[in-house]
Amino acid sequence: MPVVLTSSVASSQAPAKQDAPAPTPIPETIVLGTLEREGVPRVPLGATGSRDVLGPEEVESIGARDLNDLLEYLPAVSTRPYNGGESSAPSFSIRGIPDDGLTEYLHVAIDGVAASPLPYGWTAFSFFPLLTEQVYAIDLIRGGYAVRYSPNTVGGVLNLLTPPIPKEESYDVRATVGSYGYQSTLFSAGDDDGRFGYLLTLGERHGDGFRADSDFEYTTADLKTRWALGERDWLSLHASYIENEHRPPGGLTVAEYDQDRFANTRPENVFRGFRALADVVRHVDTGGGSFEWFGSFSQTRRNLTAERPAFGAPTELRVIDDDAYSLAAGFRAEDRFEAFGLEHALYWGLRVNEELLPNRTTDRTTYATGVSALIQDAEYELTTVGAHVDDTLHLTDAWTLVAGVRAEWIPVAQGEDAVVGGDFDETFFDVLPGISTSYEVAEWAALFANWQRSFRAPQVWGFGVSPTSPDQSLEFERGESIEAGVRIDAAGGLEGSIAVWNTEFGEIGFFDTNSVYRNIGEIEASGVDYVVRWNAGEAVDALDGFSLYGTLTTQDSEIVDAANSTNDGNETPYAWEEKLAWSIQYETSSRWRFSLGGTHVGESFSDDANTVAESSNGDIGLNPSRTVWDAQVSKDLSLGKKAAGRFFVGATNLFDSEWFVHSRGGFFGGGKVAGAPQQVYAGFQLGF
Repeated sequence: MPVVLTSSVASSQAPAKQDAPAPTPIPETIVLGTLEREGVPRVPLGATGSRDVLGPEEVESIGARDLNDLLEYLPAVSTRPYNGGESSAPSFSIRGIPDDGLTEYLHVAIDGVAASPLPYGWTAFSFFPLLTEQVYAIDLIRGGYAVRYSPNTVGGVLNLLTPPIPKEESYDVRATVGSYGYQSTLFSAGDDDGRFGYLLTLGERHGDGFRADSDFEYTTADLKTRWALGERDWLSLHASYIENEHRPPGGLTVAEYDQDRFANTRPENVFRGFRALADVVRHVDTGGGSFEWFGSFSQTRRNLTAERPAFGAPTELRVIDDDAYSLAAGFRAEDRFEAFGLEHALYWGLRVNEELLPNRTTDRTTYATGVSALIQDAEYELTTVGAHVDDTLHLTDAWTLVAGVRAEWIPVAQGEDAVVGGDFDETFFDVLPGISTSYEVAEWAALFANWQRSFRAPQVWGFGVSPTSPDQSLEFERGESIEAGVRIDAAGGLEGSIAVWNTEFGEIGFFDTNSVYRNIGEIEASGVDYVVRWNAGEAVDALDGFSLYGTLTTQDSEIVDAANSTNDGNETPYAWEEKLAWSIQYETSSRWRFSLGGTHVGESFSDDANTVAESSNGDIGLNPSRTVWDAQVSKDLSLGKKAAGRFFVGATNLFDSEWFVHSRGGFFGGGKVAGAPQQVYAGFQLGF
């Protein structure tokens, strides 16, 4: 199947005067940095790896307040409230790989462009550079595609899609109010006359937060444009700016939690920052394929203020200030030809990344004396060159084979700290192969299997520039994954997949309670992902309007060859053994929609020693299982020939279940962290 190389396009999620683009069949993969012109991807039956898409209606009906809630509905994905409040700083992991709060083993992208401040050197999100309300659809790749994507892809690729440019002039507004002072507004305007298309989006969200003194605020402006330069040639330009301020309360001691689980003992903690991004794609049709030039530039500014120590009476205030710059440029191409009696689709490309952190400073002010001192003044630079090539062969009409290789060369990875005195100068090179296949055993069923290697680039703070531990250092971690499964798209509206997988990662560095990396050993995780969708009305007329969506992941993730031999065979921190998600929807002929869904996350440990008892500080102990339900009722309205509307009411954590996790590490401190309580909301969308 071909790969479609298209521009990054978006439109309003609210109802407009034209219907949203219908999901369209897509090739085995989408080259990151682009979106399909037709809109939301649909996974083909013969895809050679695990891949699932949450479409616009599913995203809308979930009604998530933050990304952690939304992503819990995806198979195999792990999230947790890392900094303690509304998830301005979310943390993601997948398939049993440790979730240490830094999102290091899953490549996260927004419209195909890496979302992290530094894709190689700084994956953690001090804030996530996208409003939850901007998420139109989600494309999750879990196996078989590491050759084309990099870095940090052993777990997969998570691509958050914003809406496509409207096909005609349209204006949309969406407003929501909810519990704990929550308000959000999103406005967009767009048009496409066939030669030039654009979408301008302005947004804002703020609230008091469910923890005391944990207010937050986002503002954003986003412009996407597209010029048609020929029948199949085009140029797209995208620019965005988003800023965030939030007060992360961190965790609590057990005693503090028992007194008030929503307390904030560090009200002086605050984050302020922004991200500015520019992205360009030039697409040229070559007759037998296509060629694209692409480039992107981002600046992420962060200012973090936190009291120390994390527990007990604060004695000092620390302020971290830095700017992270990421520049990427390259090309990618598709060539189709016949050779040796077989049809080939050759995909290849090259990308150069330059990452800079020129001025990371940490100031410490001691309360007792009022004296301030500079305790860190670090700079960091990383240069990478990545190249990939793979060949898709259609051995028969039913049998597809994809084989390829990725080369990663990092000639420059260096940094120094003028205050601490630490410095490093490292290089890295590796060749990372991958192979995948699928076989369509029937018109409605296909088998697939794949194997791949990937790596995780060390984070900037792991290279001996930490004022806490100047001697620590990291190696580039390598991992591999294998999976096999079956995908069905049967009559009666039933579709789904089952994938059996195994992931291995060597020499895992875990960011611990002392804010330093510590080698805990190798990780071996295995599991099964189940995904099912059923449009019941296609099977039984009486059930017209009913639809079901469900996922189940069971996994076993263990530490092997542990650095501390007593931990050998223990469970990986924050790696639960089972996770379920479900959504039941019913839409009436009058366009009322009722949705009831939820998630269940099994218990996990917070440390590699698998400590069950809570520590007094609350940062270590068993994380109990939790089950959370969500509900929403909405009504689509026809407001005339040129306008449409929608109103909705709903609740997250419908039954107000109390849950918590023991959080470790982080600048704002670990401890016992309360999960979000019941939160109700109401809103409307208007498009014309």
